[in-house]
Amino acid sequence: MKTKMSWKLRLAVMDFKPKRGKFYIDLASTLKASKGASLHEIISKIAVRYKGESLGYLCEHWLEAFKHHGRFADCIRGTIPDQDITMIAASEDGGTLEEGLMTLGEGVDGLQKTEKEAFKILIAGFFMFFLLHVFTGIFSFFVMPSLEKAMKGAADINKLGLAGDVFFGGAEIVRGYWWLWIGSLIGLVFLLRWALPNYVGKHRRFLDNHILPFQMYRDFNGATFLVSLGGLSKLVGSQLTQLYPSLTAMKNRSTVAWLNWQIDMIQHNIQVAPNSKAEIFNTGICGKALYYRMLDVADYQDTSAMLSQVGRICLEIAPEEVKSKANKIRYVLMVGSICLMVGMYLGTTILVNLFKTVAQEQASGF
Repeated sequence: MKTKMSWKLRLAVMDFKPKRGKFYIDLASTLKASKGASLHEIISKIAVRYKGESLGYLCEHWLEAFKHHGRFADCIRGTIPDQDITMIAASEDGGTLEEGLMTLGEGVDGLQKTEKEAFKILIAGFFMFFLLHVFTGIFSFFVMPSLEKAMKGAADINKLGLAGDVFFGGAEIVRGYWWLWIGSLIGLVFLLRWALPNYVGKHRRFLDNHILPFQMYRDFNGATFLVSLGGLSKLVGSQLTQLYPSLTAMKNRSTVAWLNWQIDMIQHNIQVAPNSKAEIFNTGICGKALYYRMLDVADYQDTSAMLSQVGRICLEIAPEEVKSKANKIRYVLMVGSICLMVGMYLGTTILVNLFKTVAQEQASGF
């Protein structure tokens, strides 16, 4: 049962979220170096060192939770994202918490770095897209009304043909429905934030393969899942059928719809073909190239090594794939925006020339 967070804890959670990747890595390194030291003891030291800071306050909160929960995953629940909890719990169950924290930290840190790199690449495209909206606003609210006002006294606007219908009609639509377009863009951002962990409809696999934010979410979370599952397989055995109960336990603790959807498909594949190997992961949890790599590795390595290796390969190559796709999106945004702005400018020139022609014809009596 969730308890209500104090405002101080909420602020600490918000401050910690972008820093948690490095914290997981540091905690894993400390666990590895201090053999025999308990997790409670290590967190107690961190709480003292960072007293008065967000991390120190969070550690104090976790230490208090240790009094009521025996598992680290249960103590930190509610203070880190749900997908992190699922991976930490799986590693803790498998007795590989140190490795799980390290992998999760590398995944979170890699995703955050990749997001920053992608944003740096895309910012020029976003800026040009913003200029397109400014240009369209000036064109629709100032240029076209002034042009229409000037033309009405000298020529029949209805005789300007298709160009007049397109530009005057388009400007009128923009003036009447601009709020709907802006609202739709804002709504799209919120819809995207919801859809990444929650949408599992029939188009999700297409989105994971072709739409950049979904691809990033799939690659990094899928890779972390595979490595965590590799740690579990060390404990329960190399036969994939032996992973079925562990996958069920992982799903029961997870509140992330995308991950639960993937687990359902993996379990279904185990039931359909219990003697198969990497084929059970043909669910879209990783890209096509990584899946083929998984098939190749499975012929020569056991389940644990195969999952860990493929997961880490994904963490390594995903950033380059994301950057490549981000560059393509940037060019599309920039070229598309420039073409539309040039089109509006040239269209206005054509409209003015048509107006002159119509005005001359009217003046001459034609």
